[in-house]
Amino acid sequence: MDDDNAVSSLATITEFATNLPAPIRKGISGALSALLSGLTEIPAAWLHGIAQARNDVTAARSLVAIELAKAAAKHAINDPVAMQAAVAIYIPTAVRKAKNKVQIAKLAVERAAETSSDGTEAAEPDDDWMNAFIRLAEDASSERLQDLFSRILAGEVIKPGSFSVATIRTVSELDQSIAQDFSLTWAKSVGGAIDYGNEFNRGDWFSRWKRLAEAGLMAPSAIAQFPPDFEPIYNGYGIWSPMLSDKVHLNVHFSQTCTARWSHIEFTRIGRQVGSILAAPDYEANMRAASAKFIQRGVNRIELISQGRQPETLYAATDE
Repeated sequence: MDDDNAVSSLATITEFATNLPAPIRKGISGALSALLSGLTEIPAAWLHGIAQARNDVTAARSLVAIELAKAAAKHAINDPVAMQAAVAIYIPTAVRKAKNKVQIAKLAVERAAETSSDGTEAAEPDDDWMNAFIRLAEDASSERLQDLFSRILAGEVIKPGSFSVATIRTVSELDQSIAQDFSLTWAKSVGGAIDYGNEFNRGDWFSRWKRLAEAGLMAPSAIAQFPPDFEPIYNGYGIWSPMLSDKVHLNVHFSQTCTARWSHIEFTRIGRQVGSILAAPDYEANMRAASAKFIQRGVNRIELISQGRQPETLYAATDE
């Protein structure tokens, strides 16, 4: 390797983390040190997304490969399957894995830089977690998986315990169709669950739910939630908050004769953790859409509570 073109991968990547809060910078640096262990010298071109082999194949194989490549390139360039096969043949496994880890490291720093956290809870992941992460991350060759793994690593540094090893394993095994199913369903979340609407009784949404349940991302059955024990804490009515997210929740003001219930499908712990690295659903819109189900006997008022805003009344009973 040309020493003039070699750079310290860890130093080059972590230099972009200088503006992070000190605890996050320390945690992410430790995590990347473990992730990139053994890759202290890599070609600078890798840091721009270009794979270069660290170890050449034998001279004979190289010569043959050159001639074969010339003949095959014209056909392979327009054939994605052939191109994928060529990558598997001509780029050594160790190099592919190293490239994957470097790309995840770069993205993890970017994801950490996006956080609004002050880093109070930040810490380097423990050794067992990190070892499991590395084993699975090194095979993440697609941009989609690399992005997900980078978000997991950054999230675990910023808030330790956010992602279990089971979640990492599930992410590594997600195929494109299941990932798409989950993204569509997660967009309907009202905070750890979705409203059990009629669309989930049959057809495409029912099939989607069952595939996600089989993948361990959603509960296999819907459940019903009822109001808590009646305590007249506000104007003679009890308060029930069936739908909760970080910044939005639904308040149902109910009397002792309330007959309302809420049927919903929960995301599993793994599902919630996977969802946390995706774009946040429109919780307000989802809660508004589901709020009509709570208009039952004994419900006096339904309010949408959003952080930093006045409560929005979605329903108020008329005087009888």
